[in-house]
Formats: sequence, C-alpha cells, structure tokens
Amino acid sequence: MYFRFTPFNDLTLGLMALTIWVAVARFTARTESNWPLAYYALLVAYWKVFEGGLNGYWVLAGVACGLLLRFEFLGSIPLKIVRWAELAVFAYVLWRCAGLILLW
Repeated sequence: MYFRFTPFNDLTLGLMALTIWVAVARFTARTESNWPLAYYALLVAYWKVFEGGLNGYWVLAGVACGLLLRFEFLGSIPLKIVRWAELAVFAYVLWRCAGLILLW
C-alpha cells in the first residue's frame, strides 16, 4: 500500500496539520486569538466541499466550542468543559481524516 498525492489527500493532510496546530495552540496561547476561528472557517469549507467526509454534528459542535471560547458568551459554563469538548472534536477530525486517507 502506498500514499497517492491527490488534491483530496493533500487537503486532508493539510487539515490534519492545522488541527494539530490549533489543538496545541488552544492549550498554550490565549483564548482570545482569532486563529481558531479561521481554522473553523476552513473546516466548514472542507465539510461543505467534500460532503460525506465529516459528520456535520461534530463540525458544528466544534464551531460552537470555538465561539464559546473566543467570545465567552456564557460566564456560567466552565471553560475547562468547553476546552475538553473542543479537544474531542479535534480528535474526531484527526481520526476521520486518517480514515479518509487510508480508505477505512
């Protein structure tokens, strides 16, 4: 088995790299950063372009977590819970992208 460099595989690998970068940045950088929102814009674009690749509920849950962390809409929700929920979304995106590339 070998890896084929197709536009789909290249974009999926790029999305995986961005996911790892944002996941690390979430725990090391400020929560007021706008870079995760740019990541979620790219994630939504990927989800719409390659329909059936990612589950929409996971994508929208990640967008909601990103918005909650960036703007802190509700002061009553502990940020630790939202961060762990977002980490679960990152894990799903990595797992699903690996499955798409390896044709699982």
